[in-house]
Amino acid sequence: METNICVEQGQVLVYRVFDIGGEIDLAAAQKLIIPPGQTGRFRLAGENRSFIMKEPPIAFTVGEEKITLAGETRPAVVSAKIWGYGVLSLTFHIAIPPGTKWAALVKLAREIEDSAQFTELAIVRRNAIAEQLKTALKNPSKWDTFEDYTTWFIEKFSGAAMPEELLAAADIPALLLAEPKERLSHNTKRFILETALQYSDGDLAVIDWNSALLVEQDGQRDTADVIEFSLTHLLEMRYYDELLERRLTDLYDAMEGHKPGLLSNRYTQIAEDASRKYIEFSEFLSRLDNSLKSVGDIYLATVFRAAAREFRFRDWRASTARKMETLARISEMVQVEINTRRSHWLEIVVIILIAIEIVPMFANMAH
Repeated sequence: METNICVEQGQVLVYRVFDIGGEIDLAAAQKLIIPPGQTGRFRLAGENRSFIMKEPPIAFTVGEEKITLAGETRPAVVSAKIWGYGVLSLTFHIAIPPGTKWAALVKLAREIEDSAQFTELAIVRRNAIAEQLKTALKNPSKWDTFEDYTTWFIEKFSGAAMPEELLAAADIPALLLAEPKERLSHNTKRFILETALQYSDGDLAVIDWNSALLVEQDGQRDTADVIEFSLTHLLEMRYYDELLERRLTDLYDAMEGHKPGLLSNRYTQIAEDASRKYIEFSEFLSRLDNSLKSVGDIYLATVFRAAAREFRFRDWRASTARKMETLARISEMVQVEINTRRSHWLEIVVIILIAIEIVPMFANMAH
């Protein structure tokens, strides 16, 4: 698609989101990370809008990195948010040069998609921050899986009068899918553009599973922050899904390798651990539901729901629910088997004790 759309002011926000622990004591983390006299607690920029969460994350600037894209080295400011449920999100802020044509923007999207620099630099930053927070971390995580996402944040553009005109004038799907060469089908483009949202004439949001385009002529980052918030929940859903998969595998291996015995606590431990994880994940889902209610702005709640659809929250929750149900059912069956065997042993012990009492009695009677 040929277009004369140019970006005059904007940034690329490149996210890397990590799980670094079971929980983070935010009060303790704030003392470890934020200089005295600063609150460090994040809040939305819009007037009269509530916190995204009842317990808002700690937000701070980490530093600056040099990123090489298309043979050019660009500065990237790195910011971070620490979330109480054990997540660290890192964001690389890269300015879009004024006058950047749309086609160049799409090529830049491919460069960012193919670059390993962001992940490598983010892992170094993650490790350093996790080390700094170790006394505030509960159950530090060694999980290497992370979420990556790119948001194109545009404040000023030329070639169109209003943000809504970009839907027809610019190849937004090519940007979001980072496809500078492929000619996308009409159906693919229509599917992506169906997610377009607007609160006013001066903004536009198109959210896809791997990236988003946000046009905010007033420069407010609330929508971007809500998408980042959604990413942290997606990561936690993936974490619990994989954790339950491991628990099921452990249980299957234990059942195949050994028969449950009276003196073996392996099955009991697995069953108890399953119960703990069930409660933990149930509490997480409750926090997820409450966090959505705590987004006081209707539009931001709509953005959250749109991101939840793109990130397949419903599928992840269904997958985890099935595994939790399977784990609970198998653990219950194993526990019943263990209790039955113990009952049998107790009956045998009782019979032996009775025999010990009766045999001498009969022996005395015979004399």
